[in-house]
Amino acid sequence: MADSHFGRARLAPETVSAAARALQASRRVWITTHIKSDGDGIGCELALARALRARGAEARIINDTVVPRPLRFLLAGPDEILIYDPERDDPFINEADMAVVLDVGLGYRLGRLEAPLRESRAIKLCLDHHLDTEPLFDHLLCDPELNATGEILFHLLKVMGAELTPCVATPLYTSLVVDSGNFSYERCRPETFRIAGALVEAGARPYYVHVNLHWRRSLAEVKLEGEVIDNVELCSGGRVACGVVSKEMLRRYAIDPMEMPDIVNIPLSLDGVEIALLFVEMDSGYIKVSARGKGRVKVSKLAHMFGGGGHPLAAGFSIKATLDEARRKVLDECSGLINAADFEASTISA
Repeated sequence: MADSHFGRARLAPETVSAAARALQASRRVWITTHIKSDGDGIGCELALARALRARGAEARIINDTVVPRPLRFLLAGPDEILIYDPERDDPFINEADMAVVLDVGLGYRLGRLEAPLRESRAIKLCLDHHLDTEPLFDHLLCDPELNATGEILFHLLKVMGAELTPCVATPLYTSLVVDSGNFSYERCRPETFRIAGALVEAGARPYYVHVNLHWRRSLAEVKLEGEVIDNVELCSGGRVACGVVSKEMLRRYAIDPMEMPDIVNIPLSLDGVEIALLFVEMDSGYIKVSARGKGRVKVSKLAHMFGGGGHPLAAGFSIKATLDEARRKVLDECSGLINAADFEASTISA
């Protein structure tokens, strides 16, 4: 399956081949992803670990934070992804001959596992599709123009000659679904759909993945969503839509803020809205902000202003502030980004 996109310098064939050789030569592989893991990171971890185990390697997935409930359908057992326990896991991490970091290129986003990675003598490989990386890795396969890290891993597995069994194809397909917005984002290229097709041919089941990702919500989650929608506010002349989830709402509906339903996409559907924001009040004193955009304004720029990250259409960050303070600060920046986009558009049209 040829793809000229992978012939560019950043993912040149020799770069992918070098990473594949390093993985093939490794016998003990530690695999991890960023804190508050998502479908791309989790899906890639499971696909890679299962492919490596099928080739006789000892591969362990060790993360800092738990697997979100909507993604647990991908797990073959409760211990397939371990939550970091230094006493149990440090011996394996210290003896691993390769460490693979997926869907993130910044050490601090590994949480408690940043220090073990930096101190590890293992060969370090990173697969990522975000803009920000640091010179921490021996092998770096990164392309910010791709929808998902899963696209990079698919090609790496093909170069390795790994067998795409259903248990490998399903989490890899899930990574593409989640980070492509169900194959709707502008980064979706013909090759994205060819990869998805190959994974379906290998045994991934689109309807099974869709049901588990989107149709397993609790009644409490639906009621919370309804309350947020009832109180959505339009700002910046109707171009920004804001929703709020307070600590009291989380307690009343008994919902873990780390497993919030993806409510922010609903106000984004409003005509004229260019940015949708969801502010979630955490017990820690931080406000977690999810941002979505339609493309005219890159919400990743907004996230970077507050130390967060993400993609042009979907990003997130946290602010140490009250709800009112966080709303004011973020809305001020949104107004600036919208004005800048208006000015750029008027300059181009002139």
